[in-house]
Amino acid sequence: MKRACLPLLLSAVLLIAGCGSKETLLLIGNVVTMDEATPAAEAVFVENGVIKYVGSREEARKFCNSKTVVKDYGSASIYPGFLEAHTHGLLAADRFQQADLTEVTYRDGVVVMDDYVQAMKQFMAEHPGMTMYKGAGWLVKDREPNAAMLDVICPDVPMFLNTEDGHSMWLNTAAMKQFGIDADAVMKYGADCVRVDADGNPTGYLSENPAIEILGKISMTKDQCKAGLLMWQEKAFSYGFTAVTEAGLGLGCPYATEAYQELCDEGLWKLRTYANLVIDENVPDSKLDSALNNVLAMHNRHNGEYFKIIGTKMFIDGVIEAHTGWLQEEYSDMPGYYGLKRCPEPSRVAKIVAFNNLNGMNVHFHTIGDAAIHTAIEGISQAVAQTGIRDGRNSMSHLQVVNPRDFQAFADNDIIPVVAPLWTPKLPPEYDITCSFIGKRADTQYPIKSFCDLGCKVNFHSDYPISSSMSVACSVYTAVTRTLPSLGQDGVHNPAECITREQALQAMTTNVAYQWREEDRQGSIAAGKIANFAVCDTDFMKDNLDTIWNTGILATYVDGVLVYSSNNNE
Repeated sequence: MKRACLPLLLSAVLLIAGCGSKETLLLIGNVVTMDEATPAAEAVFVENGVIKYVGSREEARKFCNSKTVVKDYGSASIYPGFLEAHTHGLLAADRFQQADLTEVTYRDGVVVMDDYVQAMKQFMAEHPGMTMYKGAGWLVKDREPNAAMLDVICPDVPMFLNTEDGHSMWLNTAAMKQFGIDADAVMKYGADCVRVDADGNPTGYLSENPAIEILGKISMTKDQCKAGLLMWQEKAFSYGFTAVTEAGLGLGCPYATEAYQELCDEGLWKLRTYANLVIDENVPDSKLDSALNNVLAMHNRHNGEYFKIIGTKMFIDGVIEAHTGWLQEEYSDMPGYYGLKRCPEPSRVAKIVAFNNLNGMNVHFHTIGDAAIHTAIEGISQAVAQTGIRDGRNSMSHLQVVNPRDFQAFADNDIIPVVAPLWTPKLPPEYDITCSFIGKRADTQYPIKSFCDLGCKVNFHSDYPISSSMSVACSVYTAVTRTLPSLGQDGVHNPAECITREQALQAMTTNVAYQWREEDRQGSIAAGKIANFAVCDTDFMKDNLDTIWNTGILATYVDGVLVYSSNNNE
């Protein structure tokens, strides 16, 4: 459970330093282009980082010269570099230096809260003398956490444990004292964000804004951020991804934008990153214009090839597992309670969307519950009516509980659904916990096909590191089957929402490029596009599902240069 403490990975740095090479490249293999005009080919020829030819190997060889690098991958499949519609690279960078609580072993198939305490005790023994201890990846199991549980192992040094979903935090008493989690905090944020005991005293279990604010106060230094981002970049390349959405710029680390920009300026950042800057959904009306103009200024300042701020990130609610997802019907285990309304006013949503779209930017929403989803839709609809801009490339992520009456509105307003197939199976214990909170509504959660059937450009996300994996193979498998190999038919969840393999691949290639307004440059293998590729030992279109589940990434190319290889000799 010990995480690496941010070494600069020399192999990755050396590979990245080679990007921008003027060499020509010939790739040979089973080329799956994701281009309707030429869906399959045998070879791709690259010059100066751009695709020059796609077609037969015989014709491609005619472009070669004595300096051309030739890579023949035989029967392996060559795809466009995969694209991620919603990740948290900064959160990943931070978590690389924390205790990894996702690796806590199950006790008789169930993790209990005491197991997390023991995991932190082990981490402390491995890292003595730290001025604070951080961990991430826990989920409420047998009972809600409290500070006293952590005080047993760490009474004097502040300890901060983020949940698996990143929306909640568990503090010991020393951490509560350091950041003033007291009666005043309960008054400021409410008891649905600062949990209290029977006497009204804070327990050390926080959700949403107070947890996120503390995250920013205990963030990495800029150097730690840069080192962690390089580790994140290598991780993404190892999964075949060549471009990602940074879905929470401004959360946690105050040095984030500087870190990204400096890595770009140093020539070390080649994972194309499209960032949405978080705006405080509750900023006073008198300061909203200033906040929006700041987003625009940041968009104009950071608009480079490898790092771009493309718009705003906005939270409408929280998450169901913390009882902060905003629902249209009450929680089954909390009669009369509907969740946290982080932004309940469609008119405010409309103003933010209109400003972004009129300035060539988009808004990326966090929307979990059906009430939050409906509120975001109403706001987007109002903005479309005000501006006349339907093609704003606005997107809504997660979409756990959707009212069927709202599906059509996604198509009517060109809203991009960003969904997580990795979350669709009946995963224990998460599925059981969700059922206990929302009852039968869990049976229809995480729709995908309903959006596809309406012609929406559906995109996939892993939400890494919220999900411990960002595997393309796992996303394809779960999107097609709604289960896992280990769960079989018992894990199938809402099978009416299964989609095809082609739709799954589109959701990690062409559709994501559309979200970023990059469809003319990325997402498919075609002449004139950026030479980004992922080489896999699997044909996602033809191989059986068991083979797909065990897919290996053989190589990843950015701008026609190898940035990851499973063969250490390359």
